[in-house]
Amino acid sequence: MASALRSPLVRYGMGASSAVIIFAIAFTFAEGIVQTMLFVLAVVELLIIPQVLKAAAE
Repeated sequence: MASALRSPLVRYGMGASSAVIIFAIAFTFAEGIVQTMLFVLAVVELLIIPQVLKAAAE
């Protein structure tokens, strides 16, 4: 049975959805250094997490 993580759409969709949520929280509720850290975390979610999920699928 094939894993859902083998699909790039699923991997990048998972990363993008969590990045959007983190970005919205940072933009709405945080300020200062915490906001900057949340923006960095959102970028990591968008770029790195799909690669980790790809490795997990193999």
